[in-house]
Amino acid sequence: MGFILSIMKKCIFTIALFASTATIFGQAVANPASDLALCDIDNDGTEVFDLTVTVPEILGTQDPNNFIVEYFETLSDAIAGDDEILSPQSFANVANPQTIYVRVENSTNGDFDTTQFELMAISVPAVVTPTPLEVCDDDGDGFAAFDLSSKDAEIVNGDPSLGVFYHETLLDAQSGVNALLSPYVNIIAFTQTVFVRVEGLNGCITIVELTLIVNGLPDVQQPNNIFINEGDGDGVAVFDLKVNDNVIQGGVPQGEVFYFTALLDAIALTNPIETPEAFVNTENPQTIYVALQSSETGCYDASQSFVIATDEVDTPDSDNDGLPDAIEDVNNNGDLTDDDTDSDGTPNFQDEDDDGDGTRTADEDYNNSGSPTDDDTNANRVPDYLDDSVVLGIADDTFSSLSVFPNPSATHLNVSFGSILEEGTIEILSTNGTLLQQHSLQNSVRVRFNTTQLASGIYFIRIATNSGSITKKFIKK
Repeated sequence: MGFILSIMKKCIFTIALFASTATIFGQAVANPASDLALCDIDNDGTEVFDLTVTVPEILGTQDPNNFIVEYFETLSDAIAGDDEILSPQSFANVANPQTIYVRVENSTNGDFDTTQFELMAISVPAVVTPTPLEVCDDDGDGFAAFDLSSKDAEIVNGDPSLGVFYHETLLDAQSGVNALLSPYVNIIAFTQTVFVRVEGLNGCITIVELTLIVNGLPDVQQPNNIFINEGDGDGVAVFDLKVNDNVIQGGVPQGEVFYFTALLDAIALTNPIETPEAFVNTENPQTIYVALQSSETGCYDASQSFVIATDEVDTPDSDNDGLPDAIEDVNNNGDLTDDDTDSDGTPNFQDEDDDGDGTRTADEDYNNSGSPTDDDTNANRVPDYLDDSVVLGIADDTFSSLSVFPNPSATHLNVSFGSILEEGTIEILSTNGTLLQQHSLQNSVRVRFNTTQLASGIYFIRIATNSGSITKKFIKK
């Protein structure tokens, strides 16, 4: 009986020892792993993968301290344990897709198992970097509304499956937050870059930049009114409107000038006069509207107009100077009382000498065309009857060497007298006679004005001394 009991104890011990050994020297299990996919940033079919992220899934509940996990490019290598991938944390695939084989080996007893998974480099959306989105600046402040969505089709290159989103910052685009809505008003004046996030159905994205540009309008100048005296009194004449082309552009070619008979047409840039060089008026007087379109940006300014008129029995000419009252509305604002070119206190329509140069307006038809409005003997784009520099209105030669430059002026205007003026005043005036700047003359040879703050348009320089006074016109660009 004792012998039997002893044998039983040995058997129990052997069974316990085997169970303990099975735990220590157990079977290795390689559980299936999920495939790995990365967005292929440059669409070359290759990305760098961290293969080790699959370890928890492959081992499952097995203690990682007891098992060795290795990665191979072939199944035979995985079975043999040869040529494992040495840097599994940064493995660049050599095929797309590529199968990776995994060997899980018990570090104690050498038992192993294998599994596999796929690597896939997924193409990101193929997009086009868009051309700049440009709009015109109606108020000159550098800000405008942009229809960002108008660039969608260009960016996705005809692929309707792609989603397009616009962002102010690269970080927002990368994170996919704070998408902009159209219309969008730029927050950086004149030029700003926004970032476009394009999303594919596979979840991959591409980010490109879009430049927003706010283009200024061309620098359009006030055109001259045109009067033709045919002498037949029928109120109809043939006008060459294009004589104002150079005046409207300020003497600097900026683009194309269009003429219209209706303001709304000028604003919409539609229905221009087809033959402006031979336009027959349909009213007398008649207002002609102007649009100057930039040849560089396509933006245009339709803010100016002028009046054309011809002889007619009932055409008012209050000062009997040969120019109808409508023509003497130099600033074309419909108010005759605020046009006083020589700043003598008498509006032009009541003043026989509009420029104060001592020659009657009616007598400044130097080319004998029947109208002084097309006479510009010094080619400064100011009709002679409004330009006192053609004939000076004082007896002596005090101002014979007077020069005003540069004209047109952008930032500064110089007035050189040619000789010392002992005393007097020099002023800048608007076309309606408002005093804008003034300097006292004390033994002066030259005066320099800062014109930066002046709006574009026509202004007058008036110089008054004991010897007399003179008014000159200049253009602010």
